[in-house]
Amino acid sequence: MEAITITLDGVAVSGYPGMTILELAQESGVEIPTLCHEPYLAPVGACRLCLVENEQSGALVVACATPIAPGMVIATHSPRVIERRRVIVQLLLASHPDSCLVCDKGNRCKLRQIAAELGVGLVELQRIPQAATIEEVNPFIERDLSKCILCAKCIRVDQELVVEGAIDYIGRGFASRPSTVNNTPLEQSECTFCGSCVAICPTGALMEKERAYGGTTSHSVDSVCPFCGCGCSISLEVKDNHLVRVIPGTASPVNRGTLCVRGSYGCDFVHSPERLTAPLVKVNGEFEPVSWEQALERVASEFNRIKEKHGADSLAVLGSSKCTNEENYLLQRLARAVIGTNNIDNGSRLYSSARRLGLERSAGIPATPNSIEDLEQAGVIMVIGADPTVSAPAVGYAIKRAVRYRGARLLLIDPRQTKLAQFANLWLRPRPGTDIALVNGLARVMIEEKLVDAKFSTGKTKGFTELVSSLKKYTPEYVAEVTGVPTQDVVLAARLFAGAESAAIVYGNGITQHVSGVDSILALTNIARLTGNISNGGGDIFALQRENNARGAGDMGSLPDFLPGYQGVDDAQARGKFEERWGVSPPDGSGLTALEMIEQADKGSLKAMLIVGENPTASFPDSALVKNALAALEFLVVADMFLTETARLAEVVLPAASFAEKEGTFTNFEGRVQKLNRAIEPIGDSRPDWAILLEMARYMGQPMPYSSLQEVRNEIDELVPKKTSVKPGLFIPVEYKPVSISGDGYPLTLLTGSVLPHFGSGTRSLRAWRLKKFSPAAWVEVSGGDAQRLGLADSDPVKVVSPVGEVTAAVRVTEALPQGMLFMPISFPESPVNDLWAAGVPDLKTCAVRLERMSADG
Repeated sequence: MEAITITLDGVAVSGYPGMTILELAQESGVEIPTLCHEPYLAPVGACRLCLVENEQSGALVVACATPIAPGMVIATHSPRVIERRRVIVQLLLASHPDSCLVCDKGNRCKLRQIAAELGVGLVELQRIPQAATIEEVNPFIERDLSKCILCAKCIRVDQELVVEGAIDYIGRGFASRPSTVNNTPLEQSECTFCGSCVAICPTGALMEKERAYGGTTSHSVDSVCPFCGCGCSISLEVKDNHLVRVIPGTASPVNRGTLCVRGSYGCDFVHSPERLTAPLVKVNGEFEPVSWEQALERVASEFNRIKEKHGADSLAVLGSSKCTNEENYLLQRLARAVIGTNNIDNGSRLYSSARRLGLERSAGIPATPNSIEDLEQAGVIMVIGADPTVSAPAVGYAIKRAVRYRGARLLLIDPRQTKLAQFANLWLRPRPGTDIALVNGLARVMIEEKLVDAKFSTGKTKGFTELVSSLKKYTPEYVAEVTGVPTQDVVLAARLFAGAESAAIVYGNGITQHVSGVDSILALTNIARLTGNISNGGGDIFALQRENNARGAGDMGSLPDFLPGYQGVDDAQARGKFEERWGVSPPDGSGLTALEMIEQADKGSLKAMLIVGENPTASFPDSALVKNALAALEFLVVADMFLTETARLAEVVLPAASFAEKEGTFTNFEGRVQKLNRAIEPIGDSRPDWAILLEMARYMGQPMPYSSLQEVRNEIDELVPKKTSVKPGLFIPVEYKPVSISGDGYPLTLLTGSVLPHFGSGTRSLRAWRLKKFSPAAWVEVSGGDAQRLGLADSDPVKVVSPVGEVTAAVRVTEALPQGMLFMPISFPESPVNDLWAAGVPDLKTCAVRLERMSADG
């Protein structure tokens, strides 16, 4: 690509073809003012403030939308340019209220900044009346369109990046303004309250509604969102050691200056009044605050006593997929080198183990090494067992952008209607639990119609002949009978996927939390290999993660069968490497998984546990059994930010710092390692988990020799291999095994999953007051047909009853579900859907239930 040289303010500078004058000026350190430009948005030249002078022609051109051309001579601050910019600002101010001194946008207002730079003060032009504040009842966003300058940033971020289509211009001329359809309140529109429009608005037209601080902060810290596995970049604005505002980072390719409602407004939990501020020790059944020294002495003495009396394997450590990489590394070292057991696991066990096992068997890697940028380049995107618009919003945005602006075709496989359904070229609604039959059916069609990549499927892989033989019974007719998907749609789906130059598969917990999760992943890998879509520039497998550091927790060895870097605990060479560094050999033989810990605690074999950042009584199946098992332990220690349902069962509770109060790194679902920076000091006497673990080891008489987190990272770099290459590959035939979901007396099938604005078990999102105010209680979605048949209406209280347990919730009638199917969110402890499953059950996505009417008073 040949460079283009122009003269910019008397200096020769070079850029590349397609570059605009503004982009080259910014790259060259020349500042040109603008109110409507953002790097990730298409240029529109709406504000005209970026006018520059082309000295060759004498024309004034907008720098943001004018490409550079050889020999251009551009003046960015000539008298003529400055005069025009001043007039433009004066015209903008003429239709702007004189409220700068009381406007909460303050010095963050870009119009105010540019006016000051140009020396524009009192405006003598005739005032143009503008629309007044619009009343909203949501707790997130308020609109004051009297301050709108019609830059269209809010509309463009909504339509180009988030691709929601909630707002657009209405009216003409001076009456033109951004609005929802029919000017309805945001809460009655398609708006998901992602907050991206608020963050990008250059004036006070869009603001946080119930904000912690109304002025301008002078201090902000770059960090990483603590919620889902996308790992969005965020900036934390701080005032007086208080986190007052969260805005999206603009440099990360993950979120491109966007967030979701959780990222923008969910970090209120940091300052929840329920935060633990001192260590607690249970005395006569009641918690009493104590010093850190007293708490750690109690922990060390009890752990050492139980280890000496019952052996190291009588203790277990349950880590967290919300802890940093460094903390997970220290957790597994504490378990293996200090306690002496492989009984170490993390909370992602319930949804990530199938992903890890399936990919390891089929591709030789524990996780997929692909990026959101790769996904957006795919020609066809299959989404199966996932609703990324809720569980991984940045991925949802990327899929919608790929379809809307890049011509990608979406193959959606989901029995429930989600927001992606309107973007789908083909939407299949299989019966729950029949994914393997459907995917095997697609594979058979691809082979029968010779749609496979013969070179890839036979030359670079093994097991093709065996796969062909195993697929004989999966005719489109058989698949239709099993799944309920019409025969012609099975054929169309196979042709659609196989016909793309690059095809991507995106899957989530709807696959991994089924009893057949591993086999489903193997089946999906088979069709990716058949079509040559493994590491194929957009074509690949994308395994979504629920938690922000679920991938990192596994990478760092918070697993009972793997040392850091997925080195087996029975690998003598790997153990020797760690022994040389630690001075003690890690134990061999796999330890207990998270669910096995509960089982052994219930049996009395496990005597003590350390639980860090997890709340298994809310997130594991059968909470009553989990509570009884944990209560049966001789000694339970919990480190957490809150006195959770699990923490209440402990003998010692240690107050942990939040993500905003510590440093470290998170690894997102792509494998992207990102830095977490401390924004505020720990609340009260809370401490970061890594500091707690180092002190715990010291009090147990076996200190870990780290004086800083950097030393921990250095050891990780030294001992943890980077496992990113994909092996040649193996086709692994899998069989569909019918699983009966509904049964006598339980005619309905319940699906569970994440919902906006909440997250996971709700431990944090329900303590973020704005999220809770907007969505305070659980509900059960019922199809219109079922509601009519059962005589139910919106808000009616019902019991959802399974063969194992029951929960209560309010009805929401919806057309998004087929008849016979229900949906409930997982985030409300007062309606714990996990109680509907028996302990140890690997399928936490579907179960058979019935609905029972309740009186309004319960």
